[in-house]
Amino acid sequence: MKILHTTDLHFNKGWFEWVALQQKSFDLFCITGDFLEPSSSESLSEQIAWVSQWMKAFKKPLFICSGNHDIEVAENQEWFNHITSIYSDNTIQTIEGITFGCIPYTDPEFDAFGECDVVLYHLPPAYTKTSYHEKKHEERGDRTFYKKIKEKVLTPSIVLCGHVHKPTDTRDMLDDILIYNPGVNKKSPIPNHFCIDIDSSLSIP
Repeated sequence: MKILHTTDLHFNKGWFEWVALQQKSFDLFCITGDFLEPSSSESLSEQIAWVSQWMKAFKKPLFICSGNHDIEVAENQEWFNHITSIYSDNTIQTIEGITFGCIPYTDPEFDAFGECDVVLYHLPPAYTKTSYHEKKHEERGDRTFYKKIKEKVLTPSIVLCGHVHKPTDTRDMLDDILIYNPGVNKKSPIPNHFCIDIDSSLSIP
């Protein structure tokens, strides 16, 4: 299974359109939050309408989780949960023997995702290279998420995250878990992303 993982698109329409054009090359898509951008010239309701239509038109399996920009600034905090053609917050779904879980930004119930092989969550686990902001020298990860992993409450093979635009590294390991945070480069014509090729045994070439 070929997976494209990207994050923090922040209502960059060119980035959304680029992702949609990759559907012939990938089996499944994961986007880990922050679809909206409060500083955009378009209102939040206009952004939600546009992104919702983009999601509804998507043909391949699309897994998403909410980010802080998607719910802290929008009156309708669960706007994407009304799109039935995608897998969004609090979804657990198995595809080709691999179980994916989408953890919401607000009030995450980490324990519910203990059986997932691949976990999507906007925030990286704290104390990792993916959670430490390289430029601002700040820890921006989720300490509870880190604790749940260390306590073996969560035992995924892969964590897909975002939030930190300039992490110390875009990949890291926590125990035996691979963590991916593509980061963000606002000057790039395409979004930062990972191409992840896995099979039902969770082996990654």
